[in-house]
Amino acid sequence: MPWFKVCYLSGLQTSMTRTREEHVEAASLQEALRKFSDWPIEVRYNCTSAWAKNPGTSLYVVEAWEAEFADPPRK
Repeated sequence: MPWFKVCYLSGLQTSMTRTREEHVEAASLQEALRKFSDWPIEVRYNCTSAWAKNPGTSLYVVEAWEAEFADPPRK
């Protein structure tokens, strides 16, 4: 099963802050994001990343969870 890096993004679109970064194992980008949020998911056109954006935020102020493919964490 693939690994994903999932992080929380918030703030102004021009200066977002990434926090709470975790590596999770999941079958898909959507499944990885569902472990953190029930917000609507948008997948990037080339399917390498996705985000679950809070529908209550605007285009300028963002609150979202982002997932992208990653290597498994080292032990």
